[in-house]
Amino acid sequence: MKIPFMPETWSMFLPVLFAGWALFFTGLHLGSWGLILPGAVVLVVAALILNFFRDFEKTPERKLAPKEILSPADGKVVVLGLAKEKFYLKKNSLHIAIFMNPLNNHVQRAPYDGKVVKKVYHPGEFLAAYDDKADLVNEQAHLVVDLQTPGKKPKSAGRMVVKQIAGFLCRRVKTTPEVGERIKQGERIGRILLGSRVDLFLPVNFKPAVKLGDQVLAGETILGKL
Repeated sequence: MKIPFMPETWSMFLPVLFAGWALFFTGLHLGSWGLILPGAVVLVVAALILNFFRDFEKTPERKLAPKEILSPADGKVVVLGLAKEKFYLKKNSLHIAIFMNPLNNHVQRAPYDGKVVKKVYHPGEFLAAYDDKADLVNEQAHLVVDLQTPGKKPKSAGRMVVKQIAGFLCRRVKTTPEVGERIKQGERIGRILLGSRVDLFLPVNFKPAVKLGDQVLAGETILGKL
């Protein structure tokens, strides 16, 4: 049974928990509010860290129809429309950007079945993930995926680009699939530690079922259909 938390959880959660516990209970023992209050604040931060690093199993909100696309991330849809993906596809695509706040789950999942044909990591800055320039200058990782219909004889359904973009608080982007590997819809493909954003570029024939401002869930919410 998989423990429902990211691998990095304990190295970040336990030191904060112990520090908060030490401050709080030392303050209680000494009767010092100067220790009790900071200790309580640190314990709240520890609880928020545990919440942030949760990684529970996900299932779609209903049975999927052929060529339906799942959300790769939890968060809010902040971009939805046609845009040119100029690095890999080099043509107009349907661009969906999902902003994740620190309370969202930050594990990313495969929107659709496919084969990874390119994987690129870009070191960079740490602007707020909702900043207009974040997708150009922030630390990020890109996956280019050849979309493939499920079945014994999969057919190409075009190409997709998934971009994991670091945010103001984030200092680490993890992307697990390697070039040549096949990914399965709904499976984990990476994670971003603290506030961040995921951009998705899909073929122009994609028909969205979400709108700007919608809250979506990784591996659960159906974004639309190819």
